[in-house]
Amino acid sequence: MTLTDILLILALSVFVIAWWARKTPARRWVLIGAAVAAVLIGIAGYLDDRWQNAAGVIVGLLFLVGLGGVVLKNRITKTDRTGGVPWFSGSFIALGLAGVVAITLMFPVWPLPKPSGQYAVGVRTLEMRDESRLGVFAAKPDEPRRLLVRIWYPAQAVSGEPAPYFTEAETKSTATSLGSLVGFPPFFTYVRHVKTNSYVDAPLIEGATDLPVVFYSHGYTSYLNQNTVLMEELASHGYIVVSVQHTYDSAATAFPDGTVAPMDPALTEIAAEQGERPSQADALAGEALDARLEGALAFQEYAVNNGDRIAVASTQTWVADRLFVHDTLQNAPPAAVADIFRAGDLDNVGEVGMSFGGAISGQICMFDPRCAAGVNMDGGNFPFLAFNANVPSPFLMFHSDVSNLYAAMERPLAEGKQARGFNEFSYERIAEAGTRADVYRVSLKGSQHLGLSDSSLFVSQPVADILFGTAPANIMIGAQNDVIRGFLDKHLRGQANDFPAKQLADYKDWLTPISNADLPAWWNAKTDTERLAIETRIYAIKNYGSAPPGGPEE
Repeated sequence: MTLTDILLILALSVFVIAWWARKTPARRWVLIGAAVAAVLIGIAGYLDDRWQNAAGVIVGLLFLVGLGGVVLKNRITKTDRTGGVPWFSGSFIALGLAGVVAITLMFPVWPLPKPSGQYAVGVRTLEMRDESRLGVFAAKPDEPRRLLVRIWYPAQAVSGEPAPYFTEAETKSTATSLGSLVGFPPFFTYVRHVKTNSYVDAPLIEGATDLPVVFYSHGYTSYLNQNTVLMEELASHGYIVVSVQHTYDSAATAFPDGTVAPMDPALTEIAAEQGERPSQADALAGEALDARLEGALAFQEYAVNNGDRIAVASTQTWVADRLFVHDTLQNAPPAAVADIFRAGDLDNVGEVGMSFGGAISGQICMFDPRCAAGVNMDGGNFPFLAFNANVPSPFLMFHSDVSNLYAAMERPLAEGKQARGFNEFSYERIAEAGTRADVYRVSLKGSQHLGLSDSSLFVSQPVADILFGTAPANIMIGAQNDVIRGFLDKHLRGQANDFPAKQLADYKDWLTPISNADLPAWWNAKTDTERLAIETRIYAIKNYGSAPPGGPEE
């Protein structure tokens, strides 16, 4: 809770107590003072980006109005009731206090959960410019590609206060643009009061060498620190984590020099065009495999044939962003972070992302030999390079509760049927699906798509149930941390751990493995002609309409 939260609730509590305790000395002045204090504190909190304190202003004013009405009534009737219990009016007064407490707790401000590793966490933020790419998206024609990059790493020693979740500049830009997406620009500004466990510019641990490195991308229209808890968890266990904010396809980007790149205005037009796309109901929630495959292919064909911004231009740009950052940090790291990357292994890295960022990570793992392990957190497959293809590296597909997709598409599951995970035709060849021991697919029960981020920590029930899922925040955060770190420890660091058995046991009521073992038999039951027709369509999608040179794609 913030200081204004505490003082506001305290002031209103004094008013409520004095209202019920009619024999309180100087009661009228206590009531006036408490209500006025609540109004002033609420205004101060609102101006300090704690918009929830506006409820205290309203309640404080109502208390003053009610008190004034009672005083006026007493003067007119020449009475001054100081005895008895104010059951009726006191109940309404108490409800006012309860309402303020409820809205404060509905949008809590607590420090982020402590990471479990042995190291303190340092964080550095910098801008990187790709001079070879000009005028990308909403940039001016001669403007190089500007990227905000944040790096978490194991720190030797820390001092002072940990970094806030949003800086003041990010609050005015990033957080406000996020709020605009839900129709209330101040909505996320209060999150700047949340303290992280990261310390700005803390020194790297002494003697560090060959530290594992992970690259991360956020969701579409989101921001680079949306999974800060995961970043801190990995860094506390010795990882270097590099997060890239994909300018113009993200929330507004506040660069260290004070300039701000807004979210591309064209994205609002793109959102309005979503209804023109083929329905994804079959692809995401179809019961029959043939319907799911046809739905996925129809969507992909539409995307490449119509030059879909997200599936084509954004994918190409985000992949180029990630490769540029990786190449630069590997070959010529900026002075501000050179010490960190001299101590990192950039030849064998983890590629991680959430939502659209997860799709980008999967895309990179399909062709970049530096990807030693990849994680897609509830993202699709854009631009479809992974469709009916074996990903060269170990890969984890971490889904939110896939049954929610069936509900959203109004496709209730038949009795006894288990929900399938989308991307079932990706990261493995269909004829071999379910046979690789190093490709994992799991679903987190009770989580919504946006729950695979830090967001569940910032909103309580019942609002959190709608936006982020019914699973408790500690389960959603804990499962993400433990599963992803366990996977990376095993496949990036080469540790002989018990992944995924341990994580599935620890979260046995929440994590569900998703099997694709039935795909090969279904696929092989098709005729050669049917398989060839499907593979021809897949080839054309991957090559933007080109015909295959002959025969099924190898």
